[in-house]
Amino acid sequence: MNDIEKIKNESIGEFGSKACQEQYIKIADKGFWESEEILINKYFKSKSKILDIGCGSGRTALPLAQRGYEVIGVDITPEMIEIAKKNAAAKNAKVEYEVGDATDLKFPENYFDGAIFANNGWVQIPGKENRQKALSEIYRVLKPGGYFILVAHERYYSGDYLFFWIKAWFRFYILKKIGMKIEEIDFGDLFFKRNYADIKINQRQFIHLTSRREAEKQIENVGFKIEMRKSMGALSKQDADFLRGSLSSTFNSHKSPIFYVC
Repeated sequence: MNDIEKIKNESIGEFGSKACQEQYIKIADKGFWESEEILINKYFKSKSKILDIGCGSGRTALPLAQRGYEVIGVDITPEMIEIAKKNAAAKNAKVEYEVGDATDLKFPENYFDGAIFANNGWVQIPGKENRQKALSEIYRVLKPGGYFILVAHERYYSGDYLFFWIKAWFRFYILKKIGMKIEEIDFGDLFFKRNYADIKINQRQFIHLTSRREAEKQIENVGFKIEMRKSMGALSKQDADFLRGSLSSTFNSHKSPIFYVC
């Protein structure tokens, strides 16, 4: 098993764990963030066909369906899909859920009117080539003129983050080059434990903190045009404050995620 497959399997195991499932059952009922709702209302056509990638327990897919969209939710973790299906059935909501990998979507070309990859799902795909494949697949299954909403955390070099990334640079570009075993596949990779307000998740999680230049280059490489780029805080201060207060980790304690509309 190579390093990418190892990280991928660890991530599936973490999201499929009992503790994580308990949290995502609660998360499913929270619905849209205000920032998401603003963009969905603006860019998704009423009653159109939407792909929710990395749908988890259905936090975004369910309210989309309740608003009349035809929704298909895809997630790589089977346990998440089971939670999502049960939740949709309990609320008598029509959502199609299936286990699937964003890097190899099982849909024909030009199939969806819109797509959303919420809550940093894209940057939790290990390996730059795989993140590029996911974008290519999303572009392929979208109809011409369709909109794609993407959320991603970026790297910041201000304040305490400067020293953190200097150390990360030394590990990746110096120690790895001389043969030391370094788990990071790309510069910007980060391993952490996600702590919720009322529970600690002991299994570690992976995220890639991208630079703005890297993210935009990858988005545009597949043919997307970036129509809008804003931080969550610029769209909704309420969302940014809640995210910083509810989750404790290295990557989200200072800056809010970035929304791209492609």
